[in-house]
Amino acid sequence: MITYTKRGEGPPIVFIHGFLSGASSFEYIVEDLAATNTIISVDLPGIGASNIKEGHTYTVEDYAREIKEVLAQEGIEEATWLGHSMGGYVALAAADEGIAHVNQLILLFSSDLADGEEAIAKREKQKKQIEEEGVSKFVDGMIGNFFPEDAPEEAIEFMRAVAKDATVEGMVQQLAAMQSRKDRSKFIENAKIPISIIEGTNDKILPPIETDGPNVQRVRIPTGHMGMAEKPALVIDAVRMMLVH
Repeated sequence: MITYTKRGEGPPIVFIHGFLSGASSFEYIVEDLAATNTIISVDLPGIGASNIKEGHTYTVEDYAREIKEVLAQEGIEEATWLGHSMGGYVALAAADEGIAHVNQLILLFSSDLADGEEAIAKREKQKKQIEEEGVSKFVDGMIGNFFPEDAPEEAIEFMRAVAKDATVEGMVQQLAAMQSRKDRSKFIENAKIPISIIEGTNDKILPPIETDGPNVQRVRIPTGHMGMAEKPALVIDAVRMMLVH
């Protein structure tokens, strides 16, 4: 089973990190939200102390099943799933495939689309780069792209350290999982559960989610892709505004 942290009491929210990230990427926002909610923050396989099952190739659906096991261990039958970037793909898979009982989806700087041919090819190059050069060098070359030019240096350094708490295989598996993910735009359009989208107006990594789904609400805040480290107070306010339970 993957490792995780649990804080607070109240309606449960499971936090799922993105690529170049981990459970600790939410450190600046968890304490505040834990005042009113039970927060479960997971490290996906290959991140931190979460091991990869030998010989297993992961999909975003597999990641969702791993999280379901964590919630079952905690006796949590249903929860809000908050996914940052890739974590949003995992949360969408959980809800769309009926893997877990998801009360509400909160998509933090994420997307509902599948990888196109260009993105798939780019991820293939990134896999080779990580395998050849290692995690540290890859992170050093990439992390700045996730922040706007005026981002606080301490936020960048914080996320640099978080991103380096990964194994080569863990990163490569995440890239493969993103390559194989499904387009979930129809699910969002027709979803029966509340879906909340938090977008960064300075996010250069992912384009806005385009949807007229009747159960979708959206808020835009002036951050880049790692807003929870760059401007945590804005993310906390956005999450609180969006929470249904």
